[in-house]
Amino acid sequence: MSVKQPLVIDYVDLPKSLPNPPLLTSFQAGWNNIQLAHYCQPSIDLPEASSSQHMIFIVLGHQACDWEFSSEGRFQTISYREKDLAGGCIEIVPADLSYGARSISIVQSIEWIHCYLEPTFLAQIAHDSVNPDLVELVLTWKKTDLLIHQMGLALRASLEEDGAGSRFYADSIVTAMAAHLLRNYSTRKHCFRDYEDGLSKQKLRQAIEYIEAHLGEDISLSDIATELGISQYYFCHLFKRSTGISPHQFLIRQRVERAKRLLKQSERTITSVALECGFANQSHFARCFRQCIGVNPNQFRKS
Repeated sequence: MSVKQPLVIDYVDLPKSLPNPPLLTSFQAGWNNIQLAHYCQPSIDLPEASSSQHMIFIVLGHQACDWEFSSEGRFQTISYREKDLAGGCIEIVPADLSYGARSISIVQSIEWIHCYLEPTFLAQIAHDSVNPDLVELVLTWKKTDLLIHQMGLALRASLEEDGAGSRFYADSIVTAMAAHLLRNYSTRKHCFRDYEDGLSKQKLRQAIEYIEAHLGEDISLSDIATELGISQYYFCHLFKRSTGISPHQFLIRQRVERAKRLLKQSERTITSVALECGFANQSHFARCFRQCIGVNPNQFRKS
């Protein structure tokens, strides 16, 4: 007799199994290695299925609710109360592991963020650790993890605000998230070497020159790391050691500095300056400019 295999549901297909479409997704934002979906549903009843990505569920909302989770035929009931929802609870379902979920309490709405992490990327980050051999995450239900919770909220906020301009930031977050998962949720604890020094002067200059040469483009962390011949994880780590700020913060500052020069050209529109400097749109440009300079682009131009 053949054994019935669980369905494989990709993150793009999952919304078809839910009553309401997602409120927000990254599916069209060009993100690498991670995807995000924000859901608000009246109820959930998902039969057991598996995903080719690691899944991190970040529970939101304020209403107490009870769930029945299943994995490979084993069932577990989990209750969420208001203190749990405020405390940063998450779930982790490893790739290719069958799971199901069913809400068993009546509530007005159930809200959560899904993050889908590519296993190949997690394996790449693991190669930077002392123990790179085994990359296997542990099935985790109702775990308080404020760091992962805040990362999910930060990814959602970046997607809401910047849309297609959020890719570089998503690269930064997924790199840190992958390292955190390997340290804390792997069947074998992964330790990363800590370097007191940052990038060499040559590597730092090379990174800065690459960023400045591609300010107007939709560059990624992997583009820069590949140019330097080092891993994405250690590029982020060592760049911050060298400069005191993250690659994403440095990129934004350099784009704003270029924009300041272009704004002095009175014939240039705010939109054309924004796009030439690599900002997704005028709103994204204005917000970043104000954060760095303290005034909006129009006010700066008139000063």
